[in-house]
Amino acid sequence: MAQTRRDLVLRAVRQAVADGGVTNANVRDIAKRAGYTAGALYAYFPSKQALFEAVLADSLARAQAAAQSAKVAKGAPEGAFAARAQAWFAYFLAHPAEAHLLLHVLSSDGRGLGCVGEELATALMASLAPVTQALVVLGCSPMLLQRETMALLSMAMGVLLIHDPSKLSGTNALAVEALASYIESVQLRLVAAPEQPAQALAPEGFAQVDLFA
Repeated sequence: MAQTRRDLVLRAVRQAVADGGVTNANVRDIAKRAGYTAGALYAYFPSKQALFEAVLADSLARAQAAAQSAKVAKGAPEGAFAARAQAWFAYFLAHPAEAHLLLHVLSSDGRGLGCVGEELATALMASLAPVTQALVVLGCSPMLLQRETMALLSMAMGVLLIHDPSKLSGTNALAVEALASYIESVQLRLVAAPEQPAQALAPEGFAQVDLFA
């Protein structure tokens, strides 16, 4: 499928999820929004889940770009972790339909993190690479890196799960604030007592962490 047509289909998926939620989104409606028949769409995407995962892979790439481009205060490189983690989370907070898809694919469909496809698992890890790079700079060993990354991902998923973008509620604000405080606490803890010098890890070391082991 040509990239422009693929983008049109992915946009239709996002709109369908935004309008009716993940459960109510169906291939026939998505195809109509994109200007296709359901049969024609199945030629490129074998299932609704495949459509969801295609959108999510695209969303993860965008979240990675947001994290990588997060502004870090000059003279304070140790702030990169908080800045990049917040930017990754803020992307999904600003795109609730994509956040719902993330929750669905990683948890709500019952498969869990350990059972997502290899391609999607790789996309998830790539999206978090700017964050894990910053953790390495703060002195995380491979073992600690896995634990900190998994804890951050779990916290972010929890906040997205209870966050209702249709309401300006105190619960929304408290949940987002709690995640921000958690991210800051991790950074402060690692700055105060780094586990090991960042130079001791190979530059590509962060990419070897396996969240799904």
